[in-house]
Amino acid sequence: MIVTTKVKAIPIRAIIFDHMDEDMPLFVELFCPKAKELPSLEALYAQVENPTFFAENDPLYARIDSLPKKMDWDLLQFSSVPITLFFSKSLKSIPSVECHNFSAEKPWERQKRIFQWIDHVCQKQKKTLQKEAFDRLFRLSEGFGLCILRHVEQILLTHSKSQITLEDLEKHHLYELGPNDWEKARHMLLNPQHSLRPSPLDMLGFISKLRQEVYYNLFSFEIEPAAPIPPFRKKDLLAQKKERDALGMDYFLGILPLLLELEMLAKSASFPETILFDLLYTRLFSHRNLFLKPSLSCPPA
Repeated sequence: MIVTTKVKAIPIRAIIFDHMDEDMPLFVELFCPKAKELPSLEALYAQVENPTFFAENDPLYARIDSLPKKMDWDLLQFSSVPITLFFSKSLKSIPSVECHNFSAEKPWERQKRIFQWIDHVCQKQKKTLQKEAFDRLFRLSEGFGLCILRHVEQILLTHSKSQITLEDLEKHHLYELGPNDWEKARHMLLNPQHSLRPSPLDMLGFISKLRQEVYYNLFSFEIEPAAPIPPFRKKDLLAQKKERDALGMDYFLGILPLLLELEMLAKSASFPETILFDLLYTRLFSHRNLFLKPSLSCPPA
């Protein structure tokens, strides 16, 4: 039996992430580090209905991978501690539920958000994080926020200056040993090379990056692009203008069905990743030769 009293309502927080495995650990670490994780929605209901005496002051959170047909929000309102629910799909507006939807973020918006969160951690110790230093950590960590936070925490342990800079990263051996996957995708479109194979090889992720780079190149042909080009890509696109114009807009349009075909093969799990990459490389190389103009052709050996 639940006894209700007139106490201040503790809001339920619903967080919607598109990159659940990457963003949820960082959110928990920063905003509810003392919370107790519950393995399912049913376990959360049971915890609220029959709170344990020793853990009644601990916040609670649960990951909801598949949205149930009916959520018992009324029961959750009886909780005496804060509750955070993580979803991968959007929710309808629920009264008394504080909802934050990050699922529609563009890649550069997500990067900016993670920078603001981690810089806030530095500010608590009266430090700041140089944007260029964060960008390098973001690339090194493949956008995994918790990994970035751990690097920053390690630096802060012995950091005496007011700002973490690129020089500080190098002192901690945080170098960029080679192009990241986004840079490999960018170069793969204009000059396919087998050496641009990502390591570790994730074909679905690489195809997604290639498709995004195709769109950026297509947008750059338009006077008024259908979607905004992020500032950090405009400089690179301008540097590649000569090569892009020589290949022409139809070249990039022709890559989209090729990527769709490879994506379907990758999702079928019928082919090893290495074979799929070899197929991608061969098809892109052949496709480029069809559109290659003399000014871009390689000199004879």
